[in-house]
Amino acid sequence: MPKNLSLFGAFLQRAGKTARRGFKRSQVTRIVPPKAYGRTPSASSQMALWHSDDYNNYANKKWSGRWNRRKLTPTNFRKDFESEALNSTIYNLRVTGSALYAMDDAGGFDDYILRTPPEEMRSATGEKMREVMYWYMKNPEAKAWGLPWKVFLRKRARSDPAYARYVHEAKKEASGRGMAAQHSKFSPYYLPTQALMHPARQEFVEGSIQPKLKLWWRDNKALESAFRRRLGEAKSFEQAHADHREPQSFRYGQTMGGGGAQAHTPRKRDKQFHFRELRPF
Repeated sequence: MPKNLSLFGAFLQRAGKTARRGFKRSQVTRIVPPKAYGRTPSASSQMALWHSDDYNNYANKKWSGRWNRRKLTPTNFRKDFESEALNSTIYNLRVTGSALYAMDDAGGFDDYILRTPPEEMRSATGEKMREVMYWYMKNPEAKAWGLPWKVFLRKRARSDPAYARYVHEAKKEASGRGMAAQHSKFSPYYLPTQALMHPARQEFVEGSIQPKLKLWWRDNKALESAFRRRLGEAKSFEQAHADHREPQSFRYGQTMGGGGAQAHTPRKRDKQFHFRELRPF
């Protein structure tokens, strides 16, 4: 009995025991690691850390003589990594088990990025991280800013770090204003008009002191304008946290229907389609 039955013909051929007796070892196509082929790494592996894993194929020969070519996708998952060399946390980085084992062997995430040769890491993202790490070693004042590592991903940004920081902060502020405008119509709060300031309520007992409303936001114009602006940014919990696993995850175009105009036929998706892989985080 072989040690790994799944790597031999009894499992790959999908045939019964009776038909299996006539099988030959030459009818089994072994799964060869992608690095052994010398094949160019896939585009997906360049945007993640897959190390020695990548898309692969194997052939399945049935007893009838027909061949089926099957594609294997490496088991990958999203993880967050804290990096001292980058002085930031890398969120939702797609990694495989091969990369995690390599990080353990290297002594951690930073050591893996700095010490792993390019032909072993096989990732453009890892190479960019390495460049930023070495640049941070020469420019500790820029590292102390604590900006996301992608701010200095390009060589042009590293040539003028002050301007790159300004662009990042400006885009971050503009994004906040855009989110506030986008979610303003979902606000569950409102300021009623003067005519509706006294809603229907039970009459007070005769002779009792009727309390007066404390309209604190009417003390001055600046406070009232700030209060109204803050209420315009308010949003319901369902819209602010569409997915409880990812705060502020609601975005137009990232919903189950595939985005687009409302009240229209949603885009048809395969039953195995992964919606979470399209999220911006």
